[in-house]
Amino acid sequence: MKKLCLIVLWIGLGATLALAQHQYAFYYDLTDGQDLEITVMNPMVGSASFVLSAYDAYGMRLWSDSSALAPSSSGYILLSEVVPLTNVSWGLVTVSSTQRLLFGLEYLLDGQVVSISTLTTEVTPFAADEPFWLGAYYSQAGDARTAAIVMNPWSESTECLFQIYNRDGYAIYSRSLQLAPYEAEYLDLTGALGAGALIWGLVDIAMQVHPVILALEYYGRGCNGLVIDNVIAPYY
Repeated sequence: MKKLCLIVLWIGLGATLALAQHQYAFYYDLTDGQDLEITVMNPMVGSASFVLSAYDAYGMRLWSDSSALAPSSSGYILLSEVVPLTNVSWGLVTVSSTQRLLFGLEYLLDGQVVSISTLTTEVTPFAADEPFWLGAYYSQAGDARTAAIVMNPWSESTECLFQIYNRDGYAIYSRSLQLAPYEAEYLDLTGALGAGALIWGLVDIAMQVHPVILALEYYGRGCNGLVIDNVIAPYY
């Protein structure tokens, strides 16, 4: 019976993925007291079927499930209740859906909410041989510290160029990244740059094969000392 249930589940997942037209991706972390509560909202007039999957840092799928939402309805899930907890239980969450969806992301640290955001941007493929860029703010000034997480939301390997500029526009760090399918790369900017009053500015990612997504962990900020942001849409 257990084997039959698993077969039925994966048939359902496969059917939903085959019909999915909309792709979303964002960051999660279940290590060191962190967690993520995801609220999925269907703003459309038709029902939405979707598959939500979580991958570890190396791109291995840890958990996946399918569900459906009636028009204008919502559902939520706390990832720590369904995703196995290991020292690499962080990285990428993907969602494939038959309708446009909205996501409320509540990032928690030791049970307390540290960041809340609404994600609406889909992950979309590029035109062949056309470059795009992601950009974000970083700061190593004062008590602020920043970590950047670059993730590949696709089933094929990709590569990108990760660069950091200081406030005067000079490149002070550069690294080429090769990412396996669904893999995440964590970059501790304190280790790369140190800290100082003048170390702040632009994180810039040139995407060369498939689009990646970027998350920033801002330490020393907010009431609980941590703020998390996802950057999905390229600026150019």
